[in-house]
Amino acid sequence: MSKGHAAPIYYAALAESGYFPVEELGTLRKIGCRLQGHPCRTKTPGVEMSTGSLGQGLSAANGMALAAKLDKKSYRVYCICGDGEMAEGQIWEAAMLASHYKAR
Repeated sequence: MSKGHAAPIYYAALAESGYFPVEELGTLRKIGCRLQGHPCRTKTPGVEMSTGSLGQGLSAANGMALAAKLDKKSYRVYCICGDGEMAEGQIWEAAMLASHYKAR
């Protein structure tokens, strides 16, 4: 998820999927909790990529999709981007790369 500020819905989906108890959602953004303002892969179960700088998510998703393609895996990779980061050059470069390599 490139759009780190959407962490609350991401955390809800992870809790419903069993990565941590649903009750833990009440600790959102509290000091010392696992559910920070941006997803952090070293603190929150189920998070595969920490977010931060705008535009990084699509590049990371490209890497995951291309790895699947090289490994002949059939899974798909999805990336949620925010409207503000769509103007970042890194997003457009990543989109062109995905198109070129037919990453999915």
